[in-house]
Amino acid sequence: MAKPITIITQFDGKSQHGSFPQHMWHRYRWWVITRSLLCIAAICLGAYLMEPGSEGGLIGGGLVMVGSLGFMRPMLWQMWQERGLRKHPAYNSKVRYTFSENGISMAGKAGEADVAWNELHELKQSKKGLLIYKDKKQYIWIANDAFEAGQMEAILGMWQQSGK
Repeated sequence: MAKPITIITQFDGKSQHGSFPQHMWHRYRWWVITRSLLCIAAICLGAYLMEPGSEGGLIGGGLVMVGSLGFMRPMLWQMWQERGLRKHPAYNSKVRYTFSENGISMAGKAGEADVAWNELHELKQSKKGLLIYKDKKQYIWIANDAFEAGQMEAILGMWQQSGK
């Protein structure tokens, strides 16, 4: 029987910053790579068309603009995601996560919840923290600095032993 692991973390902008790129890279890696390559191609083609003496100046400018906006889109999504977090009732408060063989118990300013391991879609360890997915799009982020050595691996072990 594994000993329960309790993590207490601050739910604020600092702790959540960077969670969205981790989520995007995990869920949509090939789309992120493809979009980046298309943006680079649009900028390069646009710059080529804007050379002095060529007749594609307007089209070239449009391609440079579209390619540049394509690179800005993930940053805008992250800002919108962080703005949405500021509206959450538990924002700027401490949240206690207790991981046990049965699942996760969460308690904070917004209330309490118990989630069994089989109700979760996935747990994903990254270099910067732990993504806990309720489904493919909804996730909880706990940054690395909230964990002590070996805790994240033990939590992943609990989830894997539950049959997921």
